[in-house]
Amino acid sequence: MTLPNTEYGAIKLKTERAILSDLTKTAFYMILAGAFWVAVVAHGTQSEPAAVLVRTRQGLVQGLVAGNVEQFHGIPYALPPLDSLRWRPPLPPRPYVGVLHATNFPSPCMQARPVAGFAPPSEDCLYLNVYRPLRSNEGKRTPVLIYIHGGGFEAGTASTRDGVQLAAGNNIIVVMVNYRLDAFGWLALPELDSETANGSSSGNYGLLDILTAVRWVHDNIAAFGGDPDNVTIAGTSAGGIAVCALLTARLHERIFRRAIIESGECTRSSAYITSHRDALLHGTKFAANARCTDAAKFASCLRSNPATTLLSASERSGPFTSNIGGSLMPNAPIEAIESGELERIPVIVGANHDEQRRSPLETVGFPATEQSYHKYLTDAFGPLGPLVALQYPSAAFVDPSYAAGAVASDSGVPNGIGVCPMLVELARALAKFNQTFAYELSDPHGSGVADSAGFEPGSLHTAEIGFLYSQVAPVWHTPEQVQMATRMQRYWATFVQNGRPNDGSHDWPSLSSGSILRFQPSGDFLVPTRSFSEDHHCEFWAGLGY
Repeated sequence: MTLPNTEYGAIKLKTERAILSDLTKTAFYMILAGAFWVAVVAHGTQSEPAAVLVRTRQGLVQGLVAGNVEQFHGIPYALPPLDSLRWRPPLPPRPYVGVLHATNFPSPCMQARPVAGFAPPSEDCLYLNVYRPLRSNEGKRTPVLIYIHGGGFEAGTASTRDGVQLAAGNNIIVVMVNYRLDAFGWLALPELDSETANGSSSGNYGLLDILTAVRWVHDNIAAFGGDPDNVTIAGTSAGGIAVCALLTARLHERIFRRAIIESGECTRSSAYITSHRDALLHGTKFAANARCTDAAKFASCLRSNPATTLLSASERSGPFTSNIGGSLMPNAPIEAIESGELERIPVIVGANHDEQRRSPLETVGFPATEQSYHKYLTDAFGPLGPLVALQYPSAAFVDPSYAAGAVASDSGVPNGIGVCPMLVELARALAKFNQTFAYELSDPHGSGVADSAGFEPGSLHTAEIGFLYSQVAPVWHTPEQVQMATRMQRYWATFVQNGRPNDGSHDWPSLSSGSILRFQPSGDFLVPTRSFSEDHHCEFWAGLGY
């Protein structure tokens, strides 16, 4: 940890809706890699079996063997939420008839746009993928990481995330989880509240799915050689919000031991956590757009509509997201954390240096002008714009667009996806009660090289995914990035194993030591929390109420 801190001059980035376009390249490479492994399995060798069997509580599951990892794609953890089960809590899966061939990725959950390289979205989507080191047979007790994908609760799928390298190189089992999205996972209506009274309020079906998947893993992972008493939950962005919710939920069992929140906007400024009242009003608007006008029959009318009609109504209604209410999110997670109403377990929490660098581009353009920069500040902050300009003078940046990106990334305006909310507000709150390890990913090319116009994205929202949950290889990354990814994966794995993150050479001090670990291709660097706050102007933003 003695290498220099190589700060780079520009700053931050984007909203979650723009994430998918940024990850298209990553998803393509992961799909390509997956196809390669399937080809290896199809041809097989005498020394390496082409298939492997595991007996779960529902029956026998057959997976694939690829190199040093056994993969099981598309294991159902709940009944398909179809027809009368639409907008109901998930039910246990049926026993398998014969052997379940878990050799193909499941369909993504229903969403507005298809996911490149996968089957069309479907309501029959409550499946998970398991990656385990070769010969992690029943009887072993291998630590387990459950990862929850992001996408604003509207998009994404577990299958664009890859657990191969993390599992193979670090002796852990990695599980990737699908959950209901958009209106199918987050619709709230008074009539639906009465159907979910013993769990979560309506509007959080996706959260109920995630909890059900974690319970399935706890009940079945021993069959894969996993340790049900050593499970860590992790999530990026909306997946990080889900982790916060489970940390603060009123659960009656201990089904996970550690948690990782990667750029999870479970803060006061989050646009992805709403009140139950607002969720009910939004649900009523959605019902009207689906031509369901009788409030007493909203549920039956909506359940009779095809999924395509509901998606169309959703696009006219605006985004669906999580809401406060019921046993799984009785309070805003940040309020529960600050009051100590949370699981007292070790936590990793972090953000990326340039979370929203790209989000102001629609206003400022690139190259930007002084005029377009000040228009952005006025649009975003009104009469406070001149104060922000004094903190972020455009002359201090290579281009005014980077100044605007720094403002958005540090503050989290307008959606809560910001460095200061995540690594000051949230991390400090967690550290009051839990052993907390804080990080920042700061790679000038963490989200790719400059585009055709010359705009450098830096490390955008979700950039850490490419180093933790994908195939990291020299063909797509520099040698320094490959080494950084190896270190990051090792930190994550040792945290999963025993709660004490270590890259093989260095321990990662907790936030109580007064430092945040900054991941950099040139070498990781411990940043004093005061310096970190100054770098991102966090006290300034706190003083303005952000």
